[in-house]
Amino acid sequence: MKTALRVVVVLMVLAALGSSILAQSEANEVKGTGTPGQIPLWTHPHRQGDSVITQNSDGSLNVSLSSYLALFASTNDASNGSTALQGSHTATTGLTSGVQGFDASPNGVGVQGINTGGDGGWGVKGSSNSPDSVGVEGFSPNVGVRGQSLICNSGGCTFQSGTAGQFIVGSGGNLLVGFVGSGSTWTPVFRVDSTGQGFFDGGTQTSGADFAESVAVARGPHPYEPGDLLVLDATANRQIKLSSEPYSTLVAGIYSTKPGILATTHKLDSPATDGEVPLAIVGIVPCKVSAENGPIHRGDLLVTSSTPGYAMKGTDRSRMLGAVVGKAMEPLATGTGEIQVLVTLQ
Repeated sequence: MKTALRVVVVLMVLAALGSSILAQSEANEVKGTGTPGQIPLWTHPHRQGDSVITQNSDGSLNVSLSSYLALFASTNDASNGSTALQGSHTATTGLTSGVQGFDASPNGVGVQGINTGGDGGWGVKGSSNSPDSVGVEGFSPNVGVRGQSLICNSGGCTFQSGTAGQFIVGSGGNLLVGFVGSGSTWTPVFRVDSTGQGFFDGGTQTSGADFAESVAVARGPHPYEPGDLLVLDATANRQIKLSSEPYSTLVAGIYSTKPGILATTHKLDSPATDGEVPLAIVGIVPCKVSAENGPIHRGDLLVTSSTPGYAMKGTDRSRMLGAVVGKAMEPLATGTGEIQVLVTLQ
């Protein structure tokens, strides 16, 4: 009798334990329904809800721009400098990544960073302390890295008058170095050093056709225009003015229409200086000319004329030494006009 009672008690205890374990198991089990394709988010230790991320039928992930901005606004608190997304790795060998993104669509983005704080932060920042490593690197058969000055919102993107790319280096370094690669061999072809000086193995090409100096002009009754013939101003240092008399040995050059290279004594970050014009002293430029000393033919030597700012054909060889501004490359039969001139001061 006592043995049977003990068996009954043991069975009752086991049944109670089983019910308790089953109850705990059911309490820890996540149940319910969700949105198809939506990545779940833990809203409670035992409950899940929809996150702002969905998985497409091809396995790619998608986040709407409004949800994306909301996600960054809620997870990147500007008051304490926290990070919305952070990746790290500690491997010492092999090609590894802290954060890596892939996109197979023709116009998609593998990884995108957005900063909406307006406090001088970064959308994406890469850094490295190793002397032979790279902070940010881009791979592409088209454009590896692109910088754009844009403001984007739900209505689209608008270009801004900011800076698309910025490079900062210490004294003695290089702001930018360009290489041509073939397999594991890289050949440098250009660089810009920390002083702003450029070195180009293949030379340079510009859309202009002359070398010009930025020079101050004297104030006068006539406005200055591209194509004007200019002479040295004898009343001031490093200043020019319109030509106004024939065969002037003060001839200096021509007001350049579109300089290929513009030299200046001012620093890069100096404000634009009023009262200066680009004076073409070498190259091919349009020039105002007059036929007052006869028709101009190709190859004629040109000198100053009596018409302010205009050149004419030089015919008096005794007066042309030091008065020639260049050679005509186009003809002018009568009147006045504008022709291409090869500037060759002599």
